[in-house]
Amino acid sequence: MDGLFDLNDLPDGSRRPPGGLPDPSERCRLRKDSGLSAYQMADACSVSEATIHAWEEGKAQPRGRNAETYRLVLAALAARLTAAPGPRAETAEVPDWAALGALRHEIPTQASAMEPCWRCWQPTAQRVGGHPQHLGTRCAALTTTRTATAATPPPPAAAPAARPPAPLSPGLTGTLPSPRSPWPPPPSRARLVIPPWNHRSTAGGPLAVLEADAPSLTAHLADGSTRPCEAADLPELLAWALRHRLGAPPLRAEGMPAGPLLVLTSSALARLKLPATAPTGQERHPRSDHPLLRQIRSVGWQTDANGLGPWMRLHPSNGDPACDSIHLAVTDWGALHHDAWNLPPHFTAGQIALLLAEYTSLLRTPTGSPGTCGVQLMRDLRPAPHRHTTTGALVATGVRGALAQVVHPAPCEAPPGHQLAAHRQEKDVNADADIHWWRPPTQDEAARDHVVCLAVNLHHLAGSNSIRVSNGPAEHAIRPAFDHKTPGSWLVDLSTMPHHPQLPAPFAGTGPAWYTTPALAYAGVRNAAPQPTEGWLRRAPAVPYLDPFYASIRKARIAVLETLGVTGDMDAHDLHQALDALPHADPGRRALLHAIHATAQDAFAVLAQPPTQPDQMTAGTWPTPNDPTWRPDLLAAVHANARANLHRKLGLTARDGYFPLAIAADHILYATHTPHLTEITDQPNCGFTIGIAAGHVRPVTIRPMAWFEERCAEGVNAAQILHDTCPAW
Repeated sequence: MDGLFDLNDLPDGSRRPPGGLPDPSERCRLRKDSGLSAYQMADACSVSEATIHAWEEGKAQPRGRNAETYRLVLAALAARLTAAPGPRAETAEVPDWAALGALRHEIPTQASAMEPCWRCWQPTAQRVGGHPQHLGTRCAALTTTRTATAATPPPPAAAPAARPPAPLSPGLTGTLPSPRSPWPPPPSRARLVIPPWNHRSTAGGPLAVLEADAPSLTAHLADGSTRPCEAADLPELLAWALRHRLGAPPLRAEGMPAGPLLVLTSSALARLKLPATAPTGQERHPRSDHPLLRQIRSVGWQTDANGLGPWMRLHPSNGDPACDSIHLAVTDWGALHHDAWNLPPHFTAGQIALLLAEYTSLLRTPTGSPGTCGVQLMRDLRPAPHRHTTTGALVATGVRGALAQVVHPAPCEAPPGHQLAAHRQEKDVNADADIHWWRPPTQDEAARDHVVCLAVNLHHLAGSNSIRVSNGPAEHAIRPAFDHKTPGSWLVDLSTMPHHPQLPAPFAGTGPAWYTTPALAYAGVRNAAPQPTEGWLRRAPAVPYLDPFYASIRKARIAVLETLGVTGDMDAHDLHQALDALPHADPGRRALLHAIHATAQDAFAVLAQPPTQPDQMTAGTWPTPNDPTWRPDLLAAVHANARANLHRKLGLTARDGYFPLAIAADHILYATHTPHLTEITDQPNCGFTIGIAAGHVRPVTIRPMAWFEERCAEGVNAAQILHDTCPAW
């Protein structure tokens, strides 16, 4: 917002502070003791930096809406410094809290309603950063045992002790913007207006790849055509994209359309007068003085909270980032060639445009790394209702089963770094994980000449099918009866379940541990009757949320493989030959296949990734991201189901006398007499099928038994070595 507002307070001879505002000297003290720059304070109040200095020096007084907004910011800073929560703001004059950086997560308030504290789950009216939480670093309820907590309500919490002023830590100051800019101000120009979402055309296609070609830029479009682009800077390029109606319709009528993608090559970056090196540190912050930000602010645009990077989302400052955005990918900053897309560096702008266009036709418009695109694809296929954040208009009606509510993870599900993981013990972490295991060969196996390595296709995607997901918070339960239809985490001891010594344990963890519903369901298949002692259960209606994602990836993958000469009806010999020929196939087709695989595999990790916003990346702990699809419980359930599927197939194959030697997630080693995987898969009870579908297996490589025995002598997992060194597809 900075740069868009002018000084709007004119002195009228009165120097008395408006009602509710502290004296000018106190205003300055509150800001400085909180470690904030005048630049950030101005951004929070939607005024200029000069205005803030005038208010703090008593040369002018805020009035009307500005006075109310300024009062709310100062009251929040005072509450944080004294640990004395104030009332929650019930006004339309809400400050831009994001301008305060990570500090916004430390502001305490007092609400009228009691809600469960997200650390101890006991009722509290106190709020920190808008979330129900007892003040201080620990809750009084955390010192009680689970049994006592379940049996009797906790006593009323004592009033929190006042704490001394706490400025931002040195680790956070590096992510906040500088109040002074070394760059000259951009020329003033008219605000760039984006058409309303229901009056936009997508006739120009979903994307354009820009390169400089004298005397102007050349845009390579999705249909293979090119258009001249006379833009001399980024604002003119954004206007060109709107004028040429770039964009893509929603995947479902109930969802939101994807904004257009503009890819800037090296030559285009130079033509637009933007730095060739990627921003780092405080330059990445959405309120920094980077040249790119200064250019788009001149027309009233900004980035989302993720700030600058290889992939960016740009939108009008008075618009809705979810539906009013233009996406930017900068190749010199790491997009496409140096991230998980891993496109060959020799690809021309036209080749990049055609590859991304086909990816768009198969899945969706790329707006980030393949994993990020995968999570967005999940949202697109089960869209949630959405209202425009500025106008309130209904942009997307949504569908049943969408993830529309931001929910906190259960303490056992919270990933490292999350606030809920700060005080738990190691035994309280969810135990669901992939199999990583090895053993030395038996005497009979050591007499075999070969060790064959097979890999499960899209191991986690196969495990995601039919998993039920609930759009609601987890509720704590004592001694709940297990229900395989209820998503959640359960505390139970599965380590005593018997298994063959030449097979890995069916469940990770020792003693009582937390497992998701798919793990306990597999225990029931193994004729066990698990008796959980505790649970964090999501009892809201559940649906197979990931099934459309699974089907979309499956369809896209098969379509690309068929163009590479790999089909689902091939026998083992023909498939092996086709896979051997893949490294020599068309580079564009192989790059597209890699992108689809990365979309399927990396999306699940994004479900639980730490925040990527610059003002949170250096924080010691962080709160739940404001994203309904941030669901670490879903990631744990996928791991549990994938492990159960693999262990079941290992047990079936063992009936024919073939036991695994080593396993690293989706890579498995077996001892064989012949150098052929069919020696195992042709057995009558084998649980594995050679093929290209998710969950089927493919041959990876063959090693002599002597090689495996050497790895055993070194004490390393040979399957992990092959997993890390052998090419995937």
